[in-house]
Parts: sequence; structure tokens; C-alpha cells
Amino acid sequence: MTNQSIGVMLNAMSDKRKQLIEASIDLFAREGFWNTPTSRITKHAKVSTGTLFNYFASKNALIDAVFLQLKEEQAAYIADNFPPQTAVQTCFEHIWFRYIEWGLHNPVRYTLLQQLKLSNMVSDEAQARQDGSLGFAFDLVAAAVNAGVFRSISADYLIYIALAQLDASVTYAATHKLTDMALSKHITRGFEVFWLGVTG
Repeated sequence: MTNQSIGVMLNAMSDKRKQLIEASIDLFAREGFWNTPTSRITKHAKVSTGTLFNYFASKNALIDAVFLQLKEEQAAYIADNFPPQTAVQTCFEHIWFRYIEWGLHNPVRYTLLQQLKLSNMVSDEAQARQDGSLGFAFDLVAAAVNAGVFRSISADYLIYIALAQLDASVTYAATHKLTDMALSKHITRGFEVFWLGVTG
């Protein structure tokens, strides 16, 4: 087998894996990941029934893969144009805006990600791996806590507070269909409330 043939085969394998993950995202969002049989997924992905298990050892492994795919997409969006070596507040504001924007631009994926986070179906290993995708943000929080930027509060607790307020901001903006200046004002005001609460 030539190197070119091997490359074509690997690309085909990668494409099928992507098809399965995208089909799963669509079906999990519409029908529930707890309620969707693998046979529905393979049919929706337009691959043969046994193909799924060539890429994922079990349905739980597929759920992990979907979770990690969504977290990686979210992390990549947040990391894009991240301001290097600037004030801590500026960095946090960038994360704040990008997290909310991703949620509003990708409502189906955001909602599914929230459901997966609240379920007990994502493995500990996948949870640990997803922490690495936002390592730059966690490092920023830890460094800022150690530098005394925030009130006397642990980095873990600060992250819980931030995520709760971020998700509330996404939900409010989506419910009230905020756009343009109204959305920008909403995100800015939410960040101001958060920042004052953890530093004031």
C-alpha cells in the first residue's frame, strides 16, 4: 500500500468519525443522549451499523467524544485573539464575551453541552481532559488569585461563580433575543457585576 493510499484511508476514517460525532450531536440535542440508540446514530450518519464501534468502544465512549468535541470548539472560540500579556481584567473580559458569544452563536451545541455537564454520563477521564482545553483560562485564574487580584476566595470557587453567571447571561440573552447594542450592553453590564463582586 502506498503512502498516498494510506493517507486516503486515514482521511476516510477521520471523516467517518466526524460524521458519527456530528450525527450524535444532532440526535442527542433533539432526542436526548440517554434515549438515542446507536442504530439511530449510524443511520443518521449514513454509515454501516457496525462502523460506530470501529471508532468508539461503547455508546459511553461516544458520549465522551461528543462532550470533548463541544468543549474543544468552545475553548478554541474563547482562545481566538486572546489578548497576550495584558491586564488581568482585560483577559477576563475577553473570556466573558467569547463564552457568551459562543453560546448564542451555537445554541444547539451550547444546550447539549450544558446537559452533558449536568449528567452523570461523561467519564471522569473526559472531564479531566476537557480541563486541559481551557488550561490558559484556569492558569489565569490561579495566577490572579495568587497575586491577590480577587477577594479571599479559592480559584475553584471563583470558576464556579463565573460559570454560573456566564450561563445565566447566555440564558437571559437567548430568552430575550438580545442583539447588537442591547446584547453588548448586557454582556458588559454582566461582566461589571461579576468583576465588582469578586474584586470589590
